[in-house]
Amino acid sequence: MQPVTMADALEALSSMEEGQPYSYRRDDPKRRLADELARISGELGVEPVVIGGLAVNHHGYMRLTADLDVLLTRSDATALVRRLKSERGWKRYAEGFKNTLLDVSVDICVEGERTSPHSPETFPSPKELQLVDVDPLPVPTLPELIALKVMAGRARDDADVVELLKRHRRRIASVQRRAAERLRTDGARSRLATLVERAREELARRRR
Repeated sequence: MQPVTMADALEALSSMEEGQPYSYRRDDPKRRLADELARISGELGVEPVVIGGLAVNHHGYMRLTADLDVLLTRSDATALVRRLKSERGWKRYAEGFKNTLLDVSVDICVEGERTSPHSPETFPSPKELQLVDVDPLPVPTLPELIALKVMAGRARDDADVVELLKRHRRRIASVQRRAAERLRTDGARSRLATLVERAREELARRRR
């Protein structure tokens, strides 16, 4: 992946706007990719859920992201992969596909697969998640998204959790409780508690 330049960052920020789905205006390539994926998914009868950076944006922490991450059931993922292999303007790329017309990729995450190479956690079925009905594709509720981030256990995900908690500071206790219910291991719940403490400490420093 090419490094993001200052020009890239400024261009991406210029297309971000609070109040829009995923905090991106309709003409942004990532938003257009979500629209295109929703169209294809509707034709197939599959139901992707947007996770990753766009979902983080939608819940109030606006940060740059290079692609679109979606979570699907195993059967839905099989159907979508088969379709994208034959769809004009799509090619295999990294963990999923790239739309060559928009120059944006989609990473396909599948229930039961590991959330990251170094994590023992696996993705839950998207059908188990509580969702926010966003057009064109839904996102997990804040506690569900935070649980998914904790399951992944990467530095980028940890940072997202802390920033999301800080932006929803009045809900930290309830979000932690509900996210912990989704987590399967004591290690993950301990990681969540550590990130909650980090968020509280950073909020406290800001008030000084």
